[in-house]
Amino acid sequence: MKIKSLLLKYKWIVLAIVLIPTIIIVGQKILGSKEAGTQQQLTSTVKRGTITSYVSTTGTIQAANYLAITTSVNGIVKKVYVTEGEKVVKGQKIMEVTLDSEGERSLADAYSSYLRAKNSLESAKNSLYGLETAMLQKEEAFEDEKETNSYQDHDERLSYKYAENEYLQAKNAYEIQKSSIKQAEIALESAYSEYQAYSSTITAPANGVIANIVATEGTKIENSVTSDRSVETVASIKQEGTPTASLNVTEVDINNIKVGQKAKLTLSSISDQTFEGTVTGIDKIGTQSSGVSNYPVIVKFDSDNDKVLPNMSVTADIIIESHDNTLYVPTSAINTAGDTKYVLVPEGAGQKKATVKVGISDDSNTEILEGLNENDVVILSTLPTEGFTSSSKNSSNDRGGGMMIGGPGM
Repeated sequence: MKIKSLLLKYKWIVLAIVLIPTIIIVGQKILGSKEAGTQQQLTSTVKRGTITSYVSTTGTIQAANYLAITTSVNGIVKKVYVTEGEKVVKGQKIMEVTLDSEGERSLADAYSSYLRAKNSLESAKNSLYGLETAMLQKEEAFEDEKETNSYQDHDERLSYKYAENEYLQAKNAYEIQKSSIKQAEIALESAYSEYQAYSSTITAPANGVIANIVATEGTKIENSVTSDRSVETVASIKQEGTPTASLNVTEVDINNIKVGQKAKLTLSSISDQTFEGTVTGIDKIGTQSSGVSNYPVIVKFDSDNDKVLPNMSVTADIIIESHDNTLYVPTSAINTAGDTKYVLVPEGAGQKKATVKVGISDDSNTEILEGLNENDVVILSTLPTEGFTSSSKNSSNDRGGGMMIGGPGM
C-alpha cells in the first residue's frame, strides 16, 4: 500500500518528465515547417542601361608641371627678387646668396672647371679646321688619281689604293674630331650648369609662374661638400600643362590596357573631385617584386588643377569597354556549370534554370546578351553590394524594377 501511495503521489511528475521532451520535439518540427514554408527568396529584375568594364589600380602623381629651382651653394639668402604667383622667364634672377668660405671655394673650383671645358672646346674646333683642310686635300688627290689612273698595271693599282686610303684615313680623322667636339660641347654645358649651381645668383631654369618660395631672406642654405654634392630646393616654378600619373597595373590586366583609353582618377587629398585622363604610355617591360609583376601605365590628366601635386597618391579606373542601352543583371545572379552560364528564375512555387550568354561586367553587374528579356525576374544567390537598384555606380538610364523580396507567386 505504501508503494502504491507513492506512485499516485508522484505520477504527475513522472508524466511531466516524459511529456515535456516530446512536446519540445513536436513544436520544433511544426515551427521548422512553417519557417520553411515562408522562406523568402532574394530576387532582382533584368534592367537596361549602361555598363562599363574597367581596371582599377593605384599609383602616384608623377609630374604636375612643377619645376624645382635648386642650388648647391652654402651661404645666407641676401635678397629675394620674386614673389609667389609672379611670372618669370628663363634666366631671370630669383634670389641672391651671400656665400660662406666653402661656398666661395666651390664657386672658384666650378668656374675653373668651366674655363677648362671652354678651352677644350675651342681647341677641338681649331683641330677640326686643320683636319678638314687635310681631308679636302686628300679627297682632291684621290679624285685626280681616279681620273688619270688607268688601273692597268701593278704600280697604277698600288697608286690608286694609296690615294684612296689616304683620303679615307683623313675623312675618318675628321669625323672622329667632330664627335670629340660634340662631347666637348656636352662637357661645357655640364660645367656651366655646375658653375650656375654654385653661383651666388640663383636664376629661373625655365619660363613659368613662381609656385612657392621656401628660402626667404636670412635663410641659411647648407649643402654637402663631398664628391656627391647635394642640392637644396629654394623655390619652384609652375609651367603650363596638365599633371601625369604613373599607375601600377598587374600582369593579369596589362594586356587589356591600350593607349588612348579614358580613365577616371581620384585623390584622397582632394576627396570632393573626380578627374578624367587619357592613357598616354605603357611600360611593357615592367618590374617584379615578391613574385608579383607590375607594369607602369602613364595617364595624363585632361585638365590642370593647382591642387594636384607631385607624389600624391591616386586611384584610377581605366575604362576598357562601355556598352549603352544594354541588358544586365547583378553578377550574383549568374551561375556557372562548366562552360555554361545560367540564372535561376521563379516558376510557379519553384524555380528553373535559364541559360544565358553574358558580355562585359563591372564591379557588381553583368551584361546579358541572350537568354533574358527586360524586366524578367532572376533569383540572386547572394546579396549584391550594389547594382540591384537604379543608383548603380556604373549603370545609368536604368529602366525596370529594383530588388524585390518575397516568396514565389507574391
